[in-house]
Amino acid sequence: MLEVKNVKKSFGALEVLKGVDLTVNKGDVVAILGPSGSGKTTLLRCINFLETADQGTLIFDGEEFQLGRVPKRDIARLRKKTAFVFQSYNLFLNKTALQNVTEGLIIARKMPKAQAEEAGRRALAKVGLSDRWDYYPGQLSGGQQQRVAIARAMAAEPEIIYFDEPTSALDPELTGEVLTVMRQLADEGMTMLVVTHELSFARTVSSHTVFMEGGVVVESGPSKEVFGHPREARTRAFLQMEEAGQRTTRSDFL
Repeated sequence: MLEVKNVKKSFGALEVLKGVDLTVNKGDVVAILGPSGSGKTTLLRCINFLETADQGTLIFDGEEFQLGRVPKRDIARLRKKTAFVFQSYNLFLNKTALQNVTEGLIIARKMPKAQAEEAGRRALAKVGLSDRWDYYPGQLSGGQQQRVAIARAMAAEPEIIYFDEPTSALDPELTGEVLTVMRQLADEGMTMLVVTHELSFARTVSSHTVFMEGGVVVESGPSKEVFGHPREARTRAFLQMEEAGQRTTRSDFL
């Protein structure tokens, strides 16, 4: 479904991505792990054209594009096949949960309002918020706001959903709410590419794990292998350090 090759990105003199390759097959849940500054979020943003890569090739559904010079019409067309869930929710504070979900369907996809609202209510019910559709973001917890953001992504019926650290702004209890929804999506076969620090999610839900550091992919493989028998010493050290830290700060919500 999705393949990127030799993706490079610099911000001034800082080289953030140094030639990254990644493949996501239909139905995959790919977790991208790594320390802060490793290039995880930048890679995700380049794939969805929120940042412009300096170099690289993107192949989506068999079509090939040269990153850095993709026409706007193709970017718009590709974005209609994808959805993005941000770590900071990115909800309109002056709109209800339902309006946040339907806004893109009505404006960007020209869907009739009644049809958009039906799709929006269905998506909100799926994330456990059927009784909160008329609430504003300020009336919702952080976990509920992120579930609205996930409902917004689902309502567009994308081929793949990109998640950028979807639980990083949440406390442990609210993190569990969001991870439960993501696990349901995985069980239903939704293709997902997830930048995350949640090792439990990566280990038990993702089909494939990528470990990045310093703008390169250090290790990549089936999640069971990466967690059970990591090949690289740096991967082992990272997983041991993260697991030790997470055991002291949160329970396992999965």
